[in-house]
Amino acid sequence: MNAPESDCATRRQTDAQFGFNEGLWTEFGTGYGAILVVGHGTRNPSGASQLLDLVGQMQVKMPAANVFGCFLELAEPTIDQAMERLHSQGIKKALVVPILLFTAAHALQDIPDAVSAAAGRFGIEVIGQTGSLGTHDSVVALSQVRSAEVISLGTGQPCPESACARVRCESGQCEGRFAKMGRIGLAMVGRGASDLQALAHMRRLTELKVAQLSVVCFQTGFFAGGKPDVDGLLDEAATWQCDTVLVQPHLLFEGELIEKLRSKVLACRSRFPNKQWYVSRTLGADPKLADIFLELAQEQLLAHADN
Repeated sequence: MNAPESDCATRRQTDAQFGFNEGLWTEFGTGYGAILVVGHGTRNPSGASQLLDLVGQMQVKMPAANVFGCFLELAEPTIDQAMERLHSQGIKKALVVPILLFTAAHALQDIPDAVSAAAGRFGIEVIGQTGSLGTHDSVVALSQVRSAEVISLGTGQPCPESACARVRCESGQCEGRFAKMGRIGLAMVGRGASDLQALAHMRRLTELKVAQLSVVCFQTGFFAGGKPDVDGLLDEAATWQCDTVLVQPHLLFEGELIEKLRSKVLACRSRFPNKQWYVSRTLGADPKLADIFLELAQEQLLAHADN
């Protein structure tokens, strides 16, 4: 059974209270159990590498656990390949951790079905699947860090990575350094889904962010499956009574979507020169993200132990 989507209002513990139970994980690991981390997958080598980096961080943070990474599609190792590896190392039980922002078709059907089929072929028991990140308060906090990286350009901080929307920007000397940001508008961009609840969670995440940011206007748009779409969002942002538009993709890793978004924002810089346009980084393989997924895994493992 899938765990519910994480929500900051319903979390069991705060980050300050949470601690990894090494005894629990040692028992799970020595009992031939493993964490199977499943990413969506991308043809972008940097994006695939970020997922595997995150898996490595999870393993370092919880050495008592056996952590394996794989992809649903577009990259290797596949779920089948990962299950074969688990089998070859004597693993009997797997706790599945989908690396997903919101609960939609991938979390509800695609990943469970693919994992179940592969596990059946190799005789591995799937003991549970964690929920997606949702509006987990630590995700909101990490998203705020990505906003702050761009906003702090106005104080002379180095460009965090392609804040000017130039895909190959590596100088760290973005022209936004020391620029007066003035009134800031926030354009949040979610991946989108056909699931209305997932869209609502994305909009709620934006609201939680705005409550902690000094912005004069905001809107949430989507790459697909929700309105406004990216083009509509950027056109709307061009009409805002603000000096700077911060376009923030709520995505986990590098990939085709963020590359397309940077191109669109770069075009906005030419089309609407009366405003400053910047785009933030994805969440990326951040240690804070590794902590969140390990926390969700531990909550699911505790729930399994209680049954």
